[in-house]
Amino acid sequence: MRFWAIILCAGLVGLALPASARQTTASEPRPVQTVCSMGVYLGDLYDIDTRAGRFGADVWAWSVCTGDKNALQSADWINAQEQEQTLEYIAPTDFGLWSTRKLSGVYRQGFDVRNYPFDRHTLRIIAEDSVEDATTLQYVADDRRSSVADDLRVEGWEVTRFAVEARERVYGTAFGDPSLPDDAETIYPHMEIVIDVQRADLWTFWKLVAPLYIASALTLLTFLMHDEEGKYLSPRLGLLAGVLFAIVLNMRSVEEVVGETAGLGLMDHIHLLALFLAVLAIAAATAWTFLTRNGWGPGRVRRWDKRFFFAGTSLYIAANAALIGAAVQAG
Repeated sequence: MRFWAIILCAGLVGLALPASARQTTASEPRPVQTVCSMGVYLGDLYDIDTRAGRFGADVWAWSVCTGDKNALQSADWINAQEQEQTLEYIAPTDFGLWSTRKLSGVYRQGFDVRNYPFDRHTLRIIAEDSVEDATTLQYVADDRRSSVADDLRVEGWEVTRFAVEARERVYGTAFGDPSLPDDAETIYPHMEIVIDVQRADLWTFWKLVAPLYIASALTLLTFLMHDEEGKYLSPRLGLLAGVLFAIVLNMRSVEEVVGETAGLGLMDHIHLLALFLAVLAIAAATAWTFLTRNGWGPGRVRRWDKRFFFAGTSLYIAANAALIGAAVQAG
């Protein structure tokens, strides 16, 4: 009896092992069947619009795939707002199916312009295969042969880096596939054309801040309008009221050129500094007039005005230098 029990247990173990082995094999990813080398030539880059969040580019893209796969034909250009594909050419080679075509399009892009005009950005043109996932298709970046046109010039910008990057992107969904579990993930081959740019034109910045700095200079000059008997209060406050209006108007001009920022940027800090200086000058003008009418001599008021003028000028210049230096460093 004991002998037959041992035989039965051994049989059950033998049946269990193949099932366990089959389960492990089924859970492993399938081997990659097709490999596609993806590369691009950046011919033109234009209309970088930080306000609208987009840019335009013309590129020649190519793929060399094992088997008869045409990766460009099934590629989904994810962040393309509009795109035209022309001049397609397909030819079999000893290394696989070679496909090339010209892509002209406008692409969505987020911009952080808080450090304007010293901001740097990474532009991306993103593609994924719309038919096959990463279990049957793999992208490989042909970064060595990808390049930028020698005569590429972008108005107001400088291209500092160009690359083609390939990887896999994981989605936390099976996109409704009923044959997969509810919590299944799907993986797709993913390619990005990466273009790093930085501003090369500072003239717009100086045109925006010149009226602001002139307004701040007028604010500082009000400290030299010495009030002998309180008779200068109206002209002094009138000038400062005009300064405040000019600063607020300049802030609106900056938003129209640069666009709104998430949080406070360099231009916001420069404007707030000018506003603080103007409010301080208004408070000083009001205080000196009140004190003059209540016993302060004109000589004493004049001395305090000069102290505020020299201290305010020094601190204003130092604060602006610090803000611009921090923006240059952060980009």
